[in-house]
Amino acid sequence: MVERTSPYTLVVERAPLPIVIVHGGAGSYLQTTTAAQRAIRGARLVKAAELGMGALAREGARGAVLAAVGFMEDDERFNAGRGSRLQSDGVVRMSAALMGGRELRSSAVYNVQGCPRPSQLVDVLQGRGDRNLDGEGAAHLMTELGMPPEDVRTPQNIARWVALCEGADHVDRDSAIGDADDAAIHAAREAGVAVPDDLLPPKDQRYGTVGAVAIDASGEIWACTSTGGRGHEAVGRVSDTPTPAGNYACERVGLSATGFGEQILDLNVAGRICTRVLDGATLTDALKRTFDDVIAHRGLLGVIALTADGDVGYAHSTEACGVAWIDGAGNRHIDRHGED
Repeated sequence: MVERTSPYTLVVERAPLPIVIVHGGAGSYLQTTTAAQRAIRGARLVKAAELGMGALAREGARGAVLAAVGFMEDDERFNAGRGSRLQSDGVVRMSAALMGGRELRSSAVYNVQGCPRPSQLVDVLQGRGDRNLDGEGAAHLMTELGMPPEDVRTPQNIARWVALCEGADHVDRDSAIGDADDAAIHAAREAGVAVPDDLLPPKDQRYGTVGAVAIDASGEIWACTSTGGRGHEAVGRVSDTPTPAGNYACERVGLSATGFGEQILDLNVAGRICTRVLDGATLTDALKRTFDDVIAHRGLLGVIALTADGDVGYAHSTEACGVAWIDGAGNRHIDRHGED
């Protein structure tokens, strides 16, 4: 196993197929969560990976990522689906993407409202000619599918939005990078993201954007990512999640990113890693070179990845990133902060 922890964390190992790897967001939340809370987060991620592996046996890698992401969309602690953050007008707008590597076919929804599982919509769109829909198009699709809109706002997230509105028109610093410490806040400001000085991070269990990548025994790779956004952002702001910079799969590698979406887009993170692997780099080298770029850009983000050769791992420039995977031998890996 390759492991590196400074100036960013990088973990890669070779594992037997099939593999399901999931993430629950990258952030700087160690000072405001307990070891027990982080262990709960780790357990939820392992459960997502287990459900993915169970679905993989029946439905292949596509079914695996949809099962894992759907489970996390249903968990209000994650910033996706039922746990999504509110934009500055108090409305939840969610985005999601699904991509299969064998056919190089991506589907996505941008800023959909009232949908507890946006991953279900991108699954349906895989079989259509028009595979990328904005919020209006997604609403029509929901009507067609007989999916009545639901209010996915939680009392917790409504209270957070109210507090932000009462303080000032700022982004929700917790949503993109966890409970941000001073270094992360400085980097956020340097990245042009406004954050309030007087907003203390909450001491509760709150996770981030979710994603999953899977490869089945035949070597087919799928990736799926779902998010509730940055939180208190400008109305209509779109994240990296529904784009190839944040979610991508080809025959050689699959990736799902998390963190500051604007930086992921600026660097085309998934695209850089994929291109480097296709050009012959190992996953370790591709992640290392890309995160050298991330550090140079003062990026705050993370990514999970796996290759057709069975290399699986992740990298993040934030203090922590929730990750778990299960391989074909039943081995389980949890990021060191989520271990019990």
